[in-house]
Amino acid sequence: MKIRKILYTGLFLIATVNSFSQVNELEAFRKKLTLFIYYDLGKIDSIPKTALNTVKLKKEAQDAFIRFILNKDSKNLDNLKQQAKSGGGSYWFNQYSYYFNNQRRIPTVKSLDNNVNYNISFYGLYDYQLSNFVSMYMQPYTVNGKEYVVYYYSTNGEGTYYVKDLSSNKIVYKGAALTSNAPIHRLNKIDDKHLLIVEDMGDNGLRAIVLESDMQNWTSVKGFKGNAFTENTKDFSKKVFTDKRAYLRLASNRTIATHYGSRYLNIAFDENSKTISYKQNSATPKSIEATWKNNQFTIDDYYLGEHLSDKPVPMPD
Repeated sequence: MKIRKILYTGLFLIATVNSFSQVNELEAFRKKLTLFIYYDLGKIDSIPKTALNTVKLKKEAQDAFIRFILNKDSKNLDNLKQQAKSGGGSYWFNQYSYYFNNQRRIPTVKSLDNNVNYNISFYGLYDYQLSNFVSMYMQPYTVNGKEYVVYYYSTNGEGTYYVKDLSSNKIVYKGAALTSNAPIHRLNKIDDKHLLIVEDMGDNGLRAIVLESDMQNWTSVKGFKGNAFTENTKDFSKKVFTDKRAYLRLASNRTIATHYGSRYLNIAFDENSKTISYKQNSATPKSIEATWKNNQFTIDDYYLGEHLSDKPVPMPD
């Protein structure tokens, strides 16, 4: 009985230490990120604006974020709420205030399994000139029985997202993101060695990427073939055929997003048939599909404006 009591006490102490560490690392990250943004906006006279300082302070914020990610308890928002003081919908610890939210990825599906994004909003810290506060996202996924969490924060609508394997508590992949929203729309298994990620690009639409897994790390591969937009183009009327490319683009813009919202913006994937697809919204809507074959999908990029209005709304006189 004494041994069992000692074990229980030890486990409780470990859990308590991890919990306090989780809070400390969140607060440390917030502090480093606040310093970088204020510096970058020219609001800290004591630190001169130089290329060297910009790289240094940005890296310090990123490193603090990674330390938070690698805390074994980092995804546990309930624990953060329990340790915080709260009032008026916000939560605070020693230094800063936060909002905690969660949102179903597919609102009509009641289950939260592979269907929830968690958001921590940094109350009072504006995202540069944007009207919203800086936010951090956590997206849990279960893929082939393994649990992963995607972590992300953005400044000025871009950043780096990280995928952590919960069983090993290691980061298996990091990717560039071009959004102020949650960075991932889906994470699916293609086969025993490949996965599919669909990334959010904000007003610019979605893009899909294929990753190769060796169990320890994921590496991006050129998993698409077909007619593609040139990189960083704004002219979606032109495509170039390529045997191998890294991304499938479902392109959009702010005008289309304003007119139609997100209802036409979806890259789907069926794990059973290994088929990727999107819909062309012409007079007779049709599904454009490609099945995984020879480690590739043969499918063209598509611009929603081919069949939806992308003309700005005229301003009243």
